[in-house]
Amino acid sequence: MLPENMFNEEIFKIVLSKPVKGVDLKRIEILKSENMYQASKYTQKQVFHSNHDAKSIREVLNEYMNASFLQYTAWDKEFEYSARVTKKGKVLASRRKSKAEVKRENLANGGFNRQKNHIIREGENIPVLVDMGVFTKELRVAAPMWDKYKQINRFIEILADETGGLTQNTTVNVIDFGCGKSYLTFLVYHYFTQVKGLRVNICGLDLNAEIVEKCATAAKKYGYDSLTFRQGDIGSQSAPPLENWGVQGSFNIVISLHACDTATDHALFNAIKWQADLICAVPCCQHELRNQMKPQSLKIFADYGIIKERIASLATDAIRAKLLEMHGYRAQIIEFTAMEHTAKNLLIRARKTSARKTGADAELQAVLQEFSFKPALLGLLEGLKKM
Repeated sequence: MLPENMFNEEIFKIVLSKPVKGVDLKRIEILKSENMYQASKYTQKQVFHSNHDAKSIREVLNEYMNASFLQYTAWDKEFEYSARVTKKGKVLASRRKSKAEVKRENLANGGFNRQKNHIIREGENIPVLVDMGVFTKELRVAAPMWDKYKQINRFIEILADETGGLTQNTTVNVIDFGCGKSYLTFLVYHYFTQVKGLRVNICGLDLNAEIVEKCATAAKKYGYDSLTFRQGDIGSQSAPPLENWGVQGSFNIVISLHACDTATDHALFNAIKWQADLICAVPCCQHELRNQMKPQSLKIFADYGIIKERIASLATDAIRAKLLEMHGYRAQIIEFTAMEHTAKNLLIRARKTSARKTGADAELQAVLQEFSFKPALLGLLEGLKKM
């Protein structure tokens, strides 16, 4: 049991070390972000993360201190706290002024925060990241791969925002349309199974048979038993490629990353048709509406090629988001990564709700009439109504 005076809500970092003989964990690091704490439990080869409020983090500390670890060290803005368990089981606690450099590191949002903001962290033994060249053999981020590393973490953070409340009894089903080399597919599997400890079934779909075969071989190599890959066209799917999609107790996600032009529309259409709980789509190559664009009163937007292209691209995603809202989703268009990392930096995130947004149809029709747009997703959804 940890002494009461060894913990307060001003503490921003805690380390449990010196594991008891026979305990698999090597250490636990706990970092505070606003009113929440992230606990990272390190084994010899892996690290497991969990999030806690102030009450539950006290329970974690009391559970592991003495029973699993003999040393406790913590820091707030002024003090360093230390507690250790002697051979006779007595807890010796002390407090001293923190070193100046530790305080500056915290107040300047450096050091600890650099790791705190990443769900997928340096030092974790994630074989797919080593094979991809994102991590070196020493499990550090390879210098040329920092942009890719940031993209991976940003996408996982977006998923985490929408799935943080899932219970341990939930089975997560994920369909990845146009999965390609599947670096994110593998990381999504890792996140839900290793970080969150949830049951997961993932199917990656791609047209390229060679890529599908390589990904399937890699999944076996990593021991990802419930990650499968299939060759197929996004637009020709009549039913979800996962048998237990939509069953009670499941949370169902559709991912579409950089599916070209109207392939994104087919992915969104399937997600709506199959009542996905969450949709994450990063569109690519939106040419369809540019070729249709004939503004009635806002002709200035068609007078300059680059402006016409950008207006059509933004309109494409805005229309997609509005159609999602009309079909019972809470839709957002957010920045996936900073512009300097990739020009295709917008992501459509949509969460299934019980209500459809009022007024969305009128907003959509105004845009369609102004620019003479006939978007593919609208046509697909109108066809669905007739079925």
